[in-house]
Amino acid sequence: MSEPEKQTALVPVQPTALTKAGVKSLVARGRADLRVKEESEECLKKGLDFYHKQRYEDAFVCFERGIRLNPNHPELQLMLGILYHEGEGVPQDHAESLVWFRRAAEQGDAGAQNNLGFAYHQGQGVSQDFNQAAVWFRKAAEQGLRDAQHCLGVIYADGEGVQQDYEQAAMWYRKAAEQDHAEAQFSLGTSYYYGEGVPQDELMAAYYWRKAAEQGHIESQYSLGNVYLYGWGVQQDYEQAAIWYRKAAEQGQSLAQCELGDLYSKGLGVPQDDEQSEFWHRKSVKQGSPMVEEALY
Repeated sequence: MSEPEKQTALVPVQPTALTKAGVKSLVARGRADLRVKEESEECLKKGLDFYHKQRYEDAFVCFERGIRLNPNHPELQLMLGILYHEGEGVPQDHAESLVWFRRAAEQGDAGAQNNLGFAYHQGQGVSQDFNQAAVWFRKAAEQGLRDAQHCLGVIYADGEGVQQDYEQAAMWYRKAAEQDHAEAQFSLGTSYYYGEGVPQDELMAAYYWRKAAEQGHIESQYSLGNVYLYGWGVQQDYEQAAIWYRKAAEQGQSLAQCELGDLYSKGLGVPQDDEQSEFWHRKSVKQGSPMVEEALY
């Protein structure tokens, strides 16, 4: 065999040998990466378990170990941000929480995007910036996160960082309300009551307030009491008014306490009872309501 033929014959041999070595290396690295991933996921799992048991220091240790193993893990970044934001297991540090929220948010984590929007909206760990708040709320809202959808609705209703637009506000409220977000249901009901971004419709207002009230939303319970007291979109029903006022009153809603006191005073929906009337009126005053203060004192 001539020298050129020998060289040609050797060409396929060398790459094949290198490829086998490369494959072995890739397999080894793949196994190592898999172990790291599995360990970081285990840290996340244990950390979440500690977090839900309110063992925040143990949760922080787990999350921090996980992030050392996998620095770009968005859920670990999010949880570290939450611990720093709330001061749970570590000293509260809004600036540090913002660092972790941003890292997770830039990887597309909806929860972190929402938290980053909240940080900008409230000026926690960063200068208050409604424009940036709207940007991050929108990113999370477009991923279907109901908290962010409601926040974006509020942003549009108040005209913070965006041009005020009640139709957009109602649209985002609705998206969150359809996911059983009680605050969004209350907000959408209020939009219907005042006709902001939607046609004015007391029946629809009552419908959404009821949905939120049944989840224990205090302001919706009070509003639903008003619905029955005045017959807004429903048949007037003092007994139902008393039921919903009581639910809100027992959670400390001062106006509901005052209204419940009035019902007892007049015997509407409940037996006439001056002692109960005074009891609820006094509670209302202690909560800061001036509506009955002069009558009592």
